Amino acid sequence: MGSGSGRVIPPLTVRMARASNPRGTAAMWVRDRLDGLFTDTDFADWYPSDGRRGLSPAQLALVSVLQYAENLTDRQAADAVRCRLDWKYCLGLELHDPGFDFTVLSEFRDRVAEGDRADGLLALVVNRLAEAGLVRRRGRIRTDSTHVLAAVRRLNRGELVAETLRCALEELALQGERWLAALVTSDWADRYGRPIRYDRLPRGGDALIAWVLQVGADGIQILQAVYRDDAPPDLRELRSVQVLRQVWVQQYWHDASGQLRWRQAKTTRDRASRRKTEQRNTGKSSADGRPDPESARVPWSTMEIVTPHDPEARYSQKVTAAGQRDWIGYRDHQTETSDEAGLNVIIQVVTRPAPQQDIDALDDIHKQLAHQGFQPLEHVVDGGYVTMDSIHQASVKWDIPLLGPVRDDSQAAQRPGFTKEDFDLDWNTRTVTCPNGITSPPWKATLRDGHPRLSVLFPRKACRECDDRLKCTGNADGKGR
Repeated sequence: MGSGSGRVIPPLTVRMARASNPRGTAAMWVRDRLDGLFTDTDFADWYPSDGRRGLSPAQLALVSVLQYAENLTDRQAADAVRCRLDWKYCLGLELHDPGFDFTVLSEFRDRVAEGDRADGLLALVVNRLAEAGLVRRRGRIRTDSTHVLAAVRRLNRGELVAETLRCALEELALQGERWLAALVTSDWADRYGRPIRYDRLPRGGDALIAWVLQVGADGIQILQAVYRDDAPPDLRELRSVQVLRQVWVQQYWHDASGQLRWRQAKTTRDRASRRKTEQRNTGKSSADGRPDPESARVPWSTMEIVTPHDPEARYSQKVTAAGQRDWIGYRDHQTETSDEAGLNVIIQVVTRPAPQQDIDALDDIHKQLAHQGFQPLEHVVDGGYVTMDSIHQASVKWDIPLLGPVRDDSQAAQRPGFTKEDFDLDWNTRTVTCPNGITSPPWKATLRDGHPRLSVLFPRKACRECDDRLKCTGNADGKGR
């Protein structure tokens, strides 16, 4: 397989592919409409400039696209490059080209996963589709989020701290074996010699507490040693050591007497979805049975590391029509074209920590759309992205009309009475009429929390004489306006 890309398709390959597929195939259409989709210059910064020329990265990227479209394994995709006429046509290969070993595809995906290369490739594909007239930069688009599972095993907190220390010890053994040998003792092999599992932990609350505190003391010993002046400075910069330091801050604390203590989870109300996991961990509130202060509790899910194998993954939960879903990983916001005529193509993917709400990613989504040259006539989203502020900001800052349902008031059942929907707004006179027909004076612009707001005040006398006043204001004492 040559290292060039965008070359002319060999005449014999054209004749054979056209003869066997007169109407063409998806792979042949990619070549005809998009001229192969990628060029080698698109990947120039992925590889060193010296050394032996290898396989064409543009062709490997195109093979990966075809592989995904047809749901093929690496071995099947490599066989298709070697045997299928339409794939040879798409890739511009001679009929006798032997292709490549299937392991090359996994190595190429590893390169794609580095940094923001995947986002760059998606933007490149979208640009090529737009240049070919298959994607409109002005039209309707829609965005929705989905959960992304991290490829990790769910750990309880006891497993978490021990597995974090084990991972740090393994990397330290590779980078500073002699330095580490002077620190570990013979019993460490029993505790950290193999992956930590719940069924291998001590049984019973007291035994488990003692074991967790012993793990904490071992971890502190490693951290103190690695940050001493005589320790090799590169060891403290190891990723696993930094994760160890963060996990220990989140899971342990020292009381006023300097004793190491095991942090507690948030209250049952705050962490209801993890109740079973927390009960498996310790079964007690602290080492001596007394409740810990709020400062001694673990951080919220937006900060808490839940696995050393993917420190950026977070725990989250989401209520859907099918019920409550909880997961460890990330949250993806996918934006696609949604015109009645034309293709529906994903044009942007924004990945955020799992606990981050949909609306918090909206401004970044619009920023990236503007950077890609998209000026949608309408942006359709669900209720998770919509508030009055987000509608206003999308219109004023990005000139993007936001369309979606405004969120329901989750506390409405606890506040019986009139709602905002029961009031009529007159934008021409800048007045509001209440359900009993009382019209307010023109509203006034004001600032609240640094954001512009509209303040509406009804006549004091009319409100005090109104029989439905409590339904309107919710004041039980009858003194409010």
